[in-house]
Amino acid sequence: VLDTIKWRSNLTFNLGFRYEVNPPPTERFNRFVVFDPERVSLLRVGIDIDDVYETNAANFQPRVGLAWDPFKDGRTSVRAAYAIMTEQPLTNTVLNTSTNPPFATPLGVTGSVRFDNARALAVAGGLTPITVDHHYENTYVQSWNLNIQREIRRDLVFMLGYFGSKGTNLRLARNINQPVNGVRPYTRLSSSSPILPGATLANITQVEGSGISSYNALWASANKRFASGWQLSASYTWSKSIDYNSLSTPAIIITAQDSNNLRNERGLSDFDARQRLVLYGIYQLPLKGNQWVEGWQLGMILQMQTGNPVNIITSNSTVNGVANTLRPDVAGPVNTIGSVDRWFDTTAFVAVNRFGSLGRNVIIGPGFNNADFSVLKDTKLSESLRLQLRMEVFDVFNHPSFGQPGRVVGTPAFGRITNTRFPTGDSGSSRQIQLAAKVMF
Repeated sequence: VLDTIKWRSNLTFNLGFRYEVNPPPTERFNRFVVFDPERVSLLRVGIDIDDVYETNAANFQPRVGLAWDPFKDGRTSVRAAYAIMTEQPLTNTVLNTSTNPPFATPLGVTGSVRFDNARALAVAGGLTPITVDHHYENTYVQSWNLNIQREIRRDLVFMLGYFGSKGTNLRLARNINQPVNGVRPYTRLSSSSPILPGATLANITQVEGSGISSYNALWASANKRFASGWQLSASYTWSKSIDYNSLSTPAIIITAQDSNNLRNERGLSDFDARQRLVLYGIYQLPLKGNQWVEGWQLGMILQMQTGNPVNIITSNSTVNGVANTLRPDVAGPVNTIGSVDRWFDTTAFVAVNRFGSLGRNVIIGPGFNNADFSVLKDTKLSESLRLQLRMEVFDVFNHPSFGQPGRVVGTPAFGRITNTRFPTGDSGSSRQIQLAAKVMF
């Protein structure tokens, strides 16, 4: 339901309300299998249990916005908005439950193994089923903004705004069979389990909606429309994003250091970039004459942003059962050096056989700077036929944008940068020149 109300000549409200019911996915042949912590059993959905998780019916999504012209001159606009938006769960939330017994037998093992005894060790290590929290709730985001737009002159508009959001019930995966003082909560499936009764259990990966996030940003922009052949745009964002898990890895990968203390995972989002500046410009050359002289245009896009966080980890898997999730202790000041061979002071981090004291995503990696340039020529061949020739140069200054430093304590690559931000051949990896011709009719 949507409505627009013009309260006064200079004040307009936008009101809306949306409601959704999201039933859980089903599988035609009942091949979803979940772990039930209360019964300590593997249950086949549609046979031993009705649904893979409960139906989400409380998805009320109101939204309100306003536009106000305080001076009634058509040159200033104050805008504000608030909305609640619910996400329909993706099918990959439950898809991997079809890889549990009896359709497959996922096994787990830690430490070094030989090829000839790998299966025997894995069987002894136990089953590693993937399940979904039966009380899984839909993710929802509260989003709001307040911004002021002002036409400074006829062809120049400036905007300054605050934008924020808060995510609740965000999807993440954690190990609900994490050892506590060396003992797992669930050692074996119960004797009454319909599937593999009495089987040894290792890690149990549970997909659930227990994550949160918050985002706050100050955004300023200026836009100059075409005048004397020029069009310019500038945008600057100063922001901060925080969450428990940014899902930069697939949803079934456990990333928490301590699955029983998710609040300890609260830190900068993997994609957080504190400052970002984008400049964009087009210039139509004032050349006059015949069709071969006219129609030239130059373009430039410049992007600059600060670096993204790096989560420092150890390879220890004995404490929580999952390798590359445990963080080290901090033994001194955390200093960023900025060299390719030593991005940060690696001596400040010490691997320990327990949950480390270092927070998540403390180190900030290299920033990103890139400039793209283009030359365009439009030629009118006839009333209905036009030829366009383009030359586009990506990363015109061939400026290297480095990737993240190694993050596993004690490895040869720890603290070293060994790759660029993007694979060679992608825009932003190195200078590339592209030529194109278009015929439009």
